[in-house]
Amino acid sequence: MSTSNRSFKLLVLALLPVSGLVHAGGASFVDSLSSEDTARWARTNDVFPGEPVNNGWRADHIAFSAGQMELRLNTQPCATAPEQCASRPSASGQLRSNDTYGFGRYTAVLKAAAGQGVVTDFMKYTGAVVGVPTELVGMHIQGQDPTRMQVSYFLSGTGAQYHTVSLGFNASAGLHTYAFDWSASSLRWYVDNSEVFSVVSGLLPSAEGAIVSDVWAASPSTAPLFGTYSGTATRAYFDSIAFEVAAAPVPEPASALLLTAGGGLLAWRRRRETLSAIRGA
Repeated sequence: MSTSNRSFKLLVLALLPVSGLVHAGGASFVDSLSSEDTARWARTNDVFPGEPVNNGWRADHIAFSAGQMELRLNTQPCATAPEQCASRPSASGQLRSNDTYGFGRYTAVLKAAAGQGVVTDFMKYTGAVVGVPTELVGMHIQGQDPTRMQVSYFLSGTGAQYHTVSLGFNASAGLHTYAFDWSASSLRWYVDNSEVFSVVSGLLPSAEGAIVSDVWAASPSTAPLFGTYSGTATRAYFDSIAFEVAAAPVPEPASALLLTAGGGLLAWRRRRETLSAIRGA
């Protein structure tokens, strides 16, 4: 390999991202939810192992119609067949991704469910469903007061962190855009493209996780916080879900390598230009 070609190759290598700087995970996507993509999503048929969820997950409580995904919370068929609702008094729908996702922006356009004791979730979750350790980044809208939203993150060993955001509108009255950016150094939440809260210090979640959307009924023990679900049917609507992989960090190049390679390349170009000028004279 000639000196000039070697210099050019060294310059290119110096500018490439360093392996390990980009968090692994699923690729970017935008899903309009006009139909069910079974390659991307799975319907949960299970039960949350403990507090505060008081319903079973049933696949038939998710529907795709009119260009949206509908998540239903009700008492069917629990009243007559409790074994079909994991012996819980109500049933609801939960959609989770087949793949896991890492650093990036998670976005959902949704209309939250209304009602006492009802919570609508959109989150990145790692735990019993998709593996360990248990970690979470998400947002939660309580049906008893859908003018507010809780943003949260959970990290094994440090516990859950919550912050309440005033939305300035009724989240159960119409569609709005909710998003969060997750990186190694920060968490930022957005509503209708405006940042509403951020965390830029301390220990943050780092494990890839599934994208989860659901509606659930709160357990009686958590009634002071969420209210009591009466059994009245309610629904949440998701118009779209998207994920955008975080841009790859640009590493600081090795100064000596860059200067050597760049200097060699520039010198080679100048020599070529000089020779061309001489030959054309």
